[in-house]
Amino acid sequence: MASRRRCAQNLQPAPFPHQFSALLEGGLRWQYLEPGAIAGMLGIAAGMSVLDVGAGTGIFTVEAARMVGDQGMVHAVELQEPLLHKTEMRCHSAGVSHLVHLHHCGVYDLPFIDDSIDLALLVSTFGEIADKPAALSELRRVLKPDARLGVTEEMLFPGYVGAGSSRRWLEEAGFQWLAKSGSPWCYTAVFRNQK
Repeated sequence: MASRRRCAQNLQPAPFPHQFSALLEGGLRWQYLEPGAIAGMLGIAAGMSVLDVGAGTGIFTVEAARMVGDQGMVHAVELQEPLLHKTEMRCHSAGVSHLVHLHHCGVYDLPFIDDSIDLALLVSTFGEIADKPAALSELRRVLKPDARLGVTEEMLFPGYVGAGSSRRWLEEAGFQWLAKSGSPWCYTAVFRNQK
């Protein structure tokens, strides 16, 4: 059954349904996923402009907001309005709402000017994107030259993309591979926007 779902997701990528957002909130996931460690590996720092694509329930949005501080800004992009609402609630509870802008949109037409974002992250989102070349082109447009893009993938989700495939897609789009950590179960790969 799980392999059938994974096959269907690979043939027709689609966002993880918001109705199952409770699965994003804990349990097995917290045994291998550490938002603070991943954000640190990506190099999120004070004063940065960070883009969280497919923000989900805002777990990484909040962590990034804490790291950018009062001089920075986090843009949480989410296609599903119920998930964006959960991100808003999480940011409010964490006291970081003033550091986060919420955007109800997809990745193909981001509401940012060219070369305006210091770092972007896609956590369990890359495999959910149907037109990967278009999405990566749009990310390259909004990312500053030499800005970083972090891709984290978790095998727990049907849209999982292996590290080799992610690297191939991103390098073909013009990103330079920098580093990878984790395991096949859950990895984070870091890329640089070559302009």
